[in-house]
Amino acid sequence: MKTLRNLSFLFVAGLFFAGCHSNDDEVGNWKKVESFGGMGRLGAVSFVLGERAYVGTGISENARELKDFYYCTANSDKDIVWNRDTATFPGGARLGAVAFSTGKVAYVGLGYSAGQHQGSTRTEEYFDDFYKYDGKTWTKVAAKFPGELRRYALGFYVPDPNNSGKGKAYVAYGQYNKGSEGSGPLKDWWEFDLGTETWKEVTWTFGEKRAGACVAVIGSDAYIFTGQDGSSYPNDVIRFSPFKSEPLKFLDQLKDKDGQSFDNDYGMIPRGYAVAFAVGKESDQSARIYLASGARGNLLADCWEFNPYKGEKGRWDEVTSLPSFALRQAACAFVLNDVGYIAVGGSTSVPASSSLSVKQTTYLFEPGIDDDDQDDD
Repeated sequence: MKTLRNLSFLFVAGLFFAGCHSNDDEVGNWKKVESFGGMGRLGAVSFVLGERAYVGTGISENARELKDFYYCTANSDKDIVWNRDTATFPGGARLGAVAFSTGKVAYVGLGYSAGQHQGSTRTEEYFDDFYKYDGKTWTKVAAKFPGELRRYALGFYVPDPNNSGKGKAYVAYGQYNKGSEGSGPLKDWWEFDLGTETWKEVTWTFGEKRAGACVAVIGSDAYIFTGQDGSSYPNDVIRFSPFKSEPLKFLDQLKDKDGQSFDNDYGMIPRGYAVAFAVGKESDQSARIYLASGARGNLLADCWEFNPYKGEKGRWDEVTSLPSFALRQAACAFVLNDVGYIAVGGSTSVPASSSLSVKQTTYLFEPGIDDDDQDDD
């Protein structure tokens, strides 16, 4: 995915490690792989084209907005190799942008420049532009984004189950800031027509307003969850199926409920600026969604697996926590060869000073492996 915020918002002063929970059989292994090839950054975007995963934009440790992109490929041992992409992103340097990909063409847009490096005068600039990339050439999309300009929105693509060459793309939620006119999270949704490259607002109601939320797509269903609204954290989970007669369904809320034993720790799941990725196959119901990183006042170590096929509304189970060296928010996640990776990010989701704590390290997650094999390096 994949998010940054304004000066008065979240600053992480320390690290939070989950204590004792009812789930004692956590499984899965986090393994460190080759570190990101460029400058460490937070608020970047990621997308996958073919066998390459791309990570770019964001803000560096010295509070400089970036526009470079790096890509990686994975080998049979799940290791990755990073290379700088030679194609130049034509838009302005930014963080908190959105990206979505059809697998053949990717789109990147929105976000903002925080202006932290311009001295004591903070001059934020929000972007309304979008660009598409086919792995060789960046091209500007003619239509500007017509909605409220924002940062840390969701961008995602849902394939058409009846035609692999078609699908629908969306941008939703995010944080706006109009200075003296006010700021806050949003809940509107916009659909992008990939054929005409035009936008239209979706009129349905889609849960609570938020920024820094997560989305993962399985088949032709998008699952949306977490995020942050000021000092609160939405607990709704949405399954969005634009090609079905009932496109919207709310699943179990992320909170403990009386009379249910399986959700004893659901209240730990809500958070902002986390990442999520889906691995496995829909055809044999092996697909699972993994939620990792993020913050709720402090950085969070606990990670969660969502099984959409368990019961009517799916089931969340805690898996192995992130290693102590891997904690972060406003990071990126991507999937290569059915393996999920988390890269870059930092200790805060907003550039609160001229010096930021950012990450270059990249980790992969191996589901179902006993956590005694955990790579804490």
